[in-house]
Amino acid sequence: MGGEYLFEQDENEDARLRAQGDKLDELTAALFDEIGLRPGARVLDLGSGAGNVSLLAAERVGPQGSVLGIDRDESTVERARAELARRGVTNVEYQVADVQTLDGVDGEFDAVVGRLIYLYVPDPAASLRQAYARLRPGGVVAVQEMDLTDRWAHPMTPLWQQVRGWTLRTLELVGVDAQAGYNLFAAFRAGGLPDPRLGAQWVVRGAGELPDYTWADIVGGMLPLMERLGVTTREEFGPDTLAERMKADLIAHDGIMLLGPCLHAWTRKPG
Repeated sequence: MGGEYLFEQDENEDARLRAQGDKLDELTAALFDEIGLRPGARVLDLGSGAGNVSLLAAERVGPQGSVLGIDRDESTVERARAELARRGVTNVEYQVADVQTLDGVDGEFDAVVGRLIYLYVPDPAASLRQAYARLRPGGVVAVQEMDLTDRWAHPMTPLWQQVRGWTLRTLELVGVDAQAGYNLFAAFRAGGLPDPRLGAQWVVRGAGELPDYTWADIVGGMLPLMERLGVTTREEFGPDTLAERMKADLIAHDGIMLLGPCLHAWTRKPG
């Protein structure tokens, strides 16, 4: 299962992804620790987007290592390359390529990683099979995916339920796998990979410490698609005030916000 990308692929989406990365990078860093990503490794980042995961991997592998990020959208790749130049990063490259087939991705890698990509890929098992084939002996495939059907907050007030409902209806209409995280184990097996090790992580914040980036930012980026599909309207959605209203709702109920569960699966190639 897989479907249409939910967001406009432009500079605003790059900014949203970087803000999202500020919250999820701690989870990905923990996964990199678990798989033993070390200096000198060659890494393939699937669906690299604005480059959050690529840059995080680049810090781990150091100047002796390298990271190749791939994305199917050419304009996204061009902007990511410009960001590399701005930062002066020299151990990362970006390439236009399809995560599904990995056509044109040459060489072998010590690690193939990806975050929040398989909800959009038509056949995750086939993609994982291709990723595994590009590993050196002893190399690792490690991916992270969300379950978007779980609760986003506690309590789930009527406003939070409404926003979550808009989102899940949109995912259903475009064929996106809202439970991609829970389906990782089956995808690894269907791809013929060794059974993966599994884990789940959350970012949890109380009402008194809610971050600037919240579910409102995620859902707000989907508004053009929601309008196109007739799920909601800009007037009903209220994008200019949604974040403040959702935060105020949690504060009024002494609630908590959850980003997750973010499930991960990884396996190592014998060697």
